[in-house]
Amino acid sequence: MWHASSVFRVRCALQEWSFTMPSSTPRTPTMLILDGSFGSGCVALLHLDGEATGRIESAPEMRPHQPLVARAAVLLADAAARSELVAVLVGVGPGSYTGLRAAASLAAGVAAALNIPVIQVASDRALLLARDASGQTDSVVLPLGVREVLVVDDAGSRIAERSGAPTGADLERIAPHLPAALVSAATEAMDLLRARGWRTESGSGASEIAIRYPAPPRGAEGGVAR
Repeated sequence: MWHASSVFRVRCALQEWSFTMPSSTPRTPTMLILDGSFGSGCVALLHLDGEATGRIESAPEMRPHQPLVARAAVLLADAAARSELVAVLVGVGPGSYTGLRAAASLAAGVAAALNIPVIQVASDRALLLARDASGQTDSVVLPLGVREVLVVDDAGSRIAERSGAPTGADLERIAPHLPAALVSAATEAMDLLRARGWRTESGSGASEIAIRYPAPPRGAEGGVAR
């Protein structure tokens, strides 16, 4: 089972994300969606253009294992797209420790650069929603290393030996549904921010993200990564 005490803090020194915000009100409020829990990760935009659920635009992966930051740059290539960002939605695990840190660092950097809020979503909850949307019922099994996997099912999340892991759902079928699943898992937080006009308080807390992990990875000391 996942333990609440196993939390890692991520802060990002701003180096690659420097935006100039126009004075006009955003035309179409947009959220950046990030998750690195498995595979090549998830990068997408949610355009809140008056539709009940919004419109999702996913970033293409132009080459295998392209970094999240490069794929986000494609979606946010022009100033107009960046000016419409009102929040960042990020999956905080559990899942691939390296992928989660990459997504969290990118989310923190964008949020701090634009002074917009970060909505943190449990990746395992979103993964189950995406699995259901893909029409599968098997556990979600994510590789964590040579010997271990993360098993996500209706009972929760747990680390298991790869040799004894249950049959896993097809991750390639799950991946296309993950952006919408992350949005679905964040509905309550999104509604609250929408009611506040997407405003957030300034301060370092806006760019601090807690990564959920069943146990510290081997060799990691935890703490704050800068």
